[in-house]
Amino acid sequence: MSQATFFISYRREDTAGYARSVCDALAREFGAERVFMDVDDIAVGQPFSEVIQQAMGGSQVLLVLIGPRWRGDRDGQPSRIMAEGDFVHLEVSTALRKGMRVIPLLFDGAVMPAPAQLPADIRALSERNALEVNATRFAADMVRLVEALYATAQTPRGTAQGNAGGTARRPVILGAVAVAVALVAGAFWFRAPSPSAAAVSIPSATPSARAPINGEWQATVRYAWSNDDYVERFGFEGDVSEVNGSASFLRVPRALQDGRIETDGATFLTRTREMSGAEQVHRYRVKLIDGELHVRMQTEVDGVAQLPLEFVARRAALRAAP
Repeated sequence: MSQATFFISYRREDTAGYARSVCDALAREFGAERVFMDVDDIAVGQPFSEVIQQAMGGSQVLLVLIGPRWRGDRDGQPSRIMAEGDFVHLEVSTALRKGMRVIPLLFDGAVMPAPAQLPADIRALSERNALEVNATRFAADMVRLVEALYATAQTPRGTAQGNAGGTARRPVILGAVAVAVALVAGAFWFRAPSPSAAAVSIPSATPSARAPINGEWQATVRYAWSNDDYVERFGFEGDVSEVNGSASFLRVPRALQDGRIETDGATFLTRTREMSGAEQVHRYRVKLIDGELHVRMQTEVDGVAQLPLEFVARRAALRAAP
């Protein structure tokens, strides 16, 4: 196993889906060989702790993904993070001891743990400046993260593997959300060729031709293969000539790609890479009718189209200010 630059630390029952998204964002921008994530880089039968220690030996940055269940709270017992043998505890303590750059990423409204909530050897984590990652601005938050990592990881821009000839690439995340600034960023969730820009300009568009879909929406969705309901969220931004933002699948946000404005709504797609390696492409058509967003979603798995799913999304309630 080659030595990685970026080590992703997370608790599986807390932020596993987000970890995959962050991993693929960094892999696309810096090269997969520079990113360590346990499910990708620990082969069956390898000793978990030994591989982690080896990977951290060459890493420069530890990304600590913190959600509401990061500490591993348990009824009647100390939190899992308090145990020296807890792998998350081990990863953070090793990084702090080595003097690595440690960057906390906060998900789903999580806040940084107080020093008293942490064991003594990782209390310094609470002093690190954190980046809040919001589901509706995921791609934009990844832009901020990538910029910080370029400043930290001593990596020239445009040198990731797969960048033929070493020429500068169009920023992937910024392409995905059509932010017209000269930043370098990464797309997320799947390791595949650079996606098309999410926001497509339509020169003939006029303000009256764009449905008012901007903002946050949510829908309760039951997939054909599931007995559970999922609350999926959509966040749209843009002006009369573009649409960008994110759409969640299984509660994990994906950046919009190939977004196209229509007079009564929009079309776009998102992508998911399954653990088996199969790629899912989710194609959406959203139509605004009487203040509700009627969504038609069709999933393709390795190019094979599944039966379409239709549901209704409604405006998400505004969150109270803290």
